[in-house]
Amino acid sequence: MDEMQQMWERRYAAGEQSPDGVAPHPEVVALLERLEREPRAGTRTALDLGSGPGRHVLALARAGYDATGVDFSPTAVRVLEDALRRHGLPGRGVVGDLRTWSPQEARQQGRADVPQEFDLVLAAYFQHSLELLRNASGWLAPGGTLLWLTHAPDSVDGPPAGVPRPGLEETLRALEGTGLAVRRAEEVRTSGTALDVVLEAVRAR
Repeated sequence: MDEMQQMWERRYAAGEQSPDGVAPHPEVVALLERLEREPRAGTRTALDLGSGPGRHVLALARAGYDATGVDFSPTAVRVLEDALRRHGLPGRGVVGDLRTWSPQEARQQGRADVPQEFDLVLAAYFQHSLELLRNASGWLAPGGTLLWLTHAPDSVDGPPAGVPRPGLEETLRALEGTGLAVRRAEEVRTSGTALDVVLEAVRAR
């Protein structure tokens, strides 16, 4: 772990909550409500990148998805899996560094329960690299949806100085050549101090 990862692991181990709270992001809630109205066949799969203790994994599982959450923190993943078991919900947590992690790597490390493609991939506030956005586009199943949320450069809320805050145009450029169709790309104010970059894209069926 690097210094920042160690800091978050210590905070999770001490029982601290994520600064983003325990409720799912309103953009995630709105997307799940919209996708619920679309026809589906069988159980859909979902992937939450940087899941922390699992606020979005729990929302995905409650919406009927077979949900996978990935986070570098063993403590956060343990809290996530305990919550899934406690509520009798489908899904799993995986410890992994998102700078290098992939579903294929998880399978090679013996996690045969991790799907290799997903109907929904989301990442909320993974600020560190847009390379993950490009990687995530390759993990979508045909017809799958990608939701990418980050703190905008002008947001009062967000990470400390030194942590990247890609803007909307830079985020869009990262998707070029991935074959995804952008459904929505904008900056959205979610509170008086929070301004988010919201990107939603889909893979053709």
